[in-house]
Amino acid sequence: MKVNGISVGIDLAGVENRDTGYCCLDEDLNAETCVLHTDREIVDKVLSDRPEIIAIDAPLTLPKGRKSLEVRSDVHLRECDRELLRMGIRFFPITLGPMRKLTVRGIDLKKTLEEKNFRVVETYPGAAQDLLKMPRKKQGLERLRKALIDYGVKGNANRELTADELDAITCALTGKKYLEGNYLAIGDPDEGLMILPKPRVS
Repeated sequence: MKVNGISVGIDLAGVENRDTGYCCLDEDLNAETCVLHTDREIVDKVLSDRPEIIAIDAPLTLPKGRKSLEVRSDVHLRECDRELLRMGIRFFPITLGPMRKLTVRGIDLKKTLEEKNFRVVETYPGAAQDLLKMPRKKQGLERLRKALIDYGVKGNANRELTADELDAITCALTGKKYLEGNYLAIGDPDEGLMILPKPRVS
């Protein structure tokens, strides 16, 4: 694959009838965002953009000792989840209600994209925003949009965006940090790593 510095961020919805945020971010931080729904739409857009990295906001692995989400188990957290707890970062466990559908969809989408020779990593925009000292979307979409612009993001960031698109930009920005080697990889490599940007120094 040609090196192009393009990072795609996907704020994946748990089901296809809900909005999935999508962002294609080039090496100059020009963001092109849109809202997609089906897995087919997502895969087709990725094939069109041909990114070097895809960063998805969804659990992409199961905890060690857990074969599925359908079978009852006392195993709920992965090592990357435990590290988020130690960092004081809030998140929803993958076995909690709607997170189950999101996890299954994320794992399947990762497999599909990797079969097409794309690099796929898991990220979490809420944690990325905390580490980059940005507000989360619940603190106000306009505040988050302006924080991304202040960070250097251009393109679609200059218009009103949905919460899903803003989180997708954050995912794509994390993917760019990954390409630059400026990232944290938390968790157990044998279980699945979560990629986050290194903390912003104020």
